[in-house]
Amino acid sequence: MMDFKKFEAILHLRKEMHFTGIELQHRENKSEFYALGMNNHTQSQLYICTLSNESSSQAQLKQFRTWLHRFNIDRAKQKAALLKKE
Repeated sequence: MMDFKKFEAILHLRKEMHFTGIELQHRENKSEFYALGMNNHTQSQLYICTLSNESSSQAQLKQFRTWLHRFNIDRAKQKAALLKKE
């Protein structure tokens, strides 16, 4: 199971992206999770993980969306702090 720190590390792989949502895609009886992001007017997907347990995929989707909201708030606070220093 993934924790927030690992989730955050995955999103930091694409620092230039602004992530706006989490998408769940079903493939071959598995659930794949992607972060949706925008960069220079181009929408992209960043793979997060795959779950084989279909019943827990909705709960994980909810958790990822909560974490994305937290990630975006933290990121905005960091940017604001950097701007104050300048």
